[in-house]
Amino acid sequence: MIKSFSIFFVAAGIVGLLFALFPTFHICHKAEKHFTAWRVLGAFIMFFIIGYFTFFYLLLNHTGVSYTELLIALVLFGGSIFVALVVRLSLHSIEDLHKAAAVERHHALHDGLTDLPNRTLLQERIDQAILDSKRSDTPIAVLLMDLDRFKEINDTLGHYYGDYVLQLIAPRLRSCIRESDTIARLGGDEFAVVLPGVHLEKAAAISDQMTRVMEESFQIEGNDLHLDISIGIAMFPEHGLESDTLLQHADVAMYVAKRSEGNYAVYDAAQDEYSMNRLMLTVELRKAVETEQLVLYYQPKFSLAEQRVCGVEALVRWQHPDHGDLLPPNDFIPVAEQTGLIRPLTYWVLDTAFAQFSRWQQAGYLIPIAINLSAKNLHDGEAYAQIRELLTKWEIDAHNITLEITESSMMVDPDRAFRVIEDLHSLGIQFAIDDFGTGYSSLSYLKRLPASEVKIDKSFVMDMISDENDRVIVKSTIDLANNMGLRPIAEGVEGKDVMKKLLELGCETVQGFYICRPLPPEEVLARIDTLNGK
Repeated sequence: MIKSFSIFFVAAGIVGLLFALFPTFHICHKAEKHFTAWRVLGAFIMFFIIGYFTFFYLLLNHTGVSYTELLIALVLFGGSIFVALVVRLSLHSIEDLHKAAAVERHHALHDGLTDLPNRTLLQERIDQAILDSKRSDTPIAVLLMDLDRFKEINDTLGHYYGDYVLQLIAPRLRSCIRESDTIARLGGDEFAVVLPGVHLEKAAAISDQMTRVMEESFQIEGNDLHLDISIGIAMFPEHGLESDTLLQHADVAMYVAKRSEGNYAVYDAAQDEYSMNRLMLTVELRKAVETEQLVLYYQPKFSLAEQRVCGVEALVRWQHPDHGDLLPPNDFIPVAEQTGLIRPLTYWVLDTAFAQFSRWQQAGYLIPIAINLSAKNLHDGEAYAQIRELLTKWEIDAHNITLEITESSMMVDPDRAFRVIEDLHSLGIQFAIDDFGTGYSSLSYLKRLPASEVKIDKSFVMDMISDENDRVIVKSTIDLANNMGLRPIAEGVEGKDVMKKLLELGCETVQGFYICRPLPPEEVLARIDTLNGK
């Protein structure tokens, strides 16, 4: 009897472990974290199964089984049941988390009223279509549309029926496009459609079709409603190289359509003088990056406590062939960000600055360099690999490089921005918050950011002697930075009185024309020697 019970419990334990083994394999495929740990657990379970089979074989061939062996069999049975329950509950928990995450992501990327993709998902789809288009050399059509006189429906019938009409619009628009195309609601009565691989003629035909299906009456409480739409068309790559630019130009074309007799219009830069100038500047800027018309100037950061230069900031300038003076970054960086040129431009700046640091280091000067990053760089999946490659290329200790980012640049997509920042920080890169106080000034983001410096914007520093409010803001920022273990740096120092007041308030690092203007590499080195008392 004891032998039979022992054999039964060991056999049941083997079955329990087998029930635990298969869910473990499923978890290994599902678990994004602790993947190795689950594989190790699966290996242990298989090891235990072999052990259980060995004990089972010994029991079968053992003539006399004692209560001790029965107790061991009970313990083995209990252990297998415990493992099976834990593994299966873990599997259910992981599956529930995946389902909840999928639902949450769906809500985050879709419009709550129509369940269509929202602006965030639309831009992701456009960005993906652009990548595919570059590989296959095919065009993309982006259509932006809204309803004419939709406000009259809301005012006459109420928002309930207005929302109902918006829900009826999506199926009609979808009937005009392919399954692979994307239709999104941007808000209010504004919709957008992405048509990968579609030429302008086809996009115009689809616009005509959409106009016709929208002209068919809507039945609302027994009444026939007729709606007109206005559609703007922008084409990749003729009218823009990024999602933001394409949507902006489609929006311009849509308002042209509203002013004209037709229901749709194709973007034409000639209709917007500012856009024409911007497109011309884009062409020239692309040429400037390729033909080395850009130069880097460097402005020292001075430590009042040590009375010496503690680093420089790299500032890009454009030697435009048609302009006598160097163009400052404010004249062309916004264009670079809107057209996608910010990526090659930033790579050039990083490569040039790293090369300069290497040359200075070989000459016996260890001068840390700060470089500005834009919001586009923080959301660029290639930024980490490029910077790591450049650090290796120029044999630079990453701790000597500081990347300056603005508060607002993190707000577009905080999660993605923080991932890029954390990856770069893992290399040893330092971070500074630039223009502090002019953006969102979110303390929650400031707490999470692995920054070592806070740069006080010059708009507060320059008038702090005469403006009490500016002085309070500067003092509060200095106190905040010092209390958080960050180094405050005051920009825009243009007088001795300002510098003296900053030192009294606890800011020991300054930057501005009073110390040194931005200079080319050779001149700034001589100025650094002078400032350091050499």
